[in-house]
Amino acid sequence: MGIVQEQKQEQEQPNCYFTLIINGSETVITEGVFKSRDGIARITSPGNLYVSRFEGIHVRGNNTGSISFNHCTNIHAEGVREISITRCKHVQIEQSGNIFVNRCKELNVNGAGDLRVNRCRLAHLVSCGNVSITRCKMLTVDWTGNVCVNRCKTAQLSRCNAVRIDRCRGADVMSCGTISVLRGKVNYVSEMQGQQQVAMGVNYGSEMQGQQVAMGVKIVE
Repeated sequence: MGIVQEQKQEQEQPNCYFTLIINGSETVITEGVFKSRDGIARITSPGNLYVSRFEGIHVRGNNTGSISFNHCTNIHAEGVREISITRCKHVQIEQSGNIFVNRCKELNVNGAGDLRVNRCRLAHLVSCGNVSITRCKMLTVDWTGNVCVNRCKTAQLSRCNAVRIDRCRGADVMSCGTISVLRGKVNYVSEMQGQQQVAMGVNYGSEMQGQQVAMGVKIVE
């Protein structure tokens, strides 16, 4: 009878675990708390991991689970279904699900679902779903879904779906779908037809060349 109960409990446990890599040492965590000199990693509920105060940590998931990073310096995550990041300096994420970032210095993402970023100095995003960026100094985006950029100094967007830009000092857009510019200056480059620039209050199709794009402009290929 005891064996049957143990087998039933194992079946009820979610197949979710995280591998923590700290200073080259690997630790698998499915429950409980892991503490080191400068940080803590805690399973708050089945499949949910809370990570705080680490100088450097690499976390691998098994394509399930959720992680919340708080006040870390260098983090690297891969294979996680959902990731939330608050006030971390340097962030690298690979092949994960939806991501929310609130305040970081440098963000690198290669392969993710929908991504929302609030206040990041440098962001480099490749192969993501829909992307929303608010307050970024330098941004590069490639191979994504719809992109919304609000208050960015410099942006380079390529191979995206619809693009919406508001308050951007300078942006280069290449081979994207519909482009809406509320406030800012945008250089539009088509792989087939060369560079376009769009000027304030004027609508141009993709066959127009040598124009400049600024406030209140929509371009449709």
